[in-house]
Amino acid sequence: MPSRRRAGFTLMEISTAMGLMVMLSGALVVMLQQHLSFMALAQRQSFLAEEAPKIGNILGRIFQQADHYFIYTNLEASQGGGTPILTGGGAVKLFFKSAAQTTTERLIAAEVGATGTSLRFYTAQPDGTVSSWLICQGLQAATFRADEGILMVTLTGPNGEEISYCGGAR
Repeated sequence: MPSRRRAGFTLMEISTAMGLMVMLSGALVVMLQQHLSFMALAQRQSFLAEEAPKIGNILGRIFQQADHYFIYTNLEASQGGGTPILTGGGAVKLFFKSAAQTTTERLIAAEVGATGTSLRFYTAQPDGTVSSWLICQGLQAATFRADEGILMVTLTGPNGEEISYCGGAR
């Protein structure tokens, strides 16, 4: 007499396989969520990881070339001959000596706009016009100060991260 038993899986085998699949899918969902959290954290810290080294390179080169400097409350005060300050400045006037011993002036100023604070470098041209180029943008704040003769600028990134750059006159 032939057996009534058919080929297939028992209820216990199917239950075990389903339980393993649920546990595996749960682990995959947790891993995906962890990956997304790390990616969001890395994106929030992109100012420190990507922008800050570039800004540091530019500001370091500029600060080290300067012969002396004055810090002002803002761009207008630096251009209009306002009184220099020591802390809490929004602009710095840098003086550079050429090989012919002539002095040239350059400005770095923090400007507040619709997209946040930007840091710009200003240069007076021989024809009397002023040209500028952007050092960085999207900051929350940028402040200049002199600490024991060392020029410092503290930048506050878009997510509140702070970084300071230092340089002194020659």
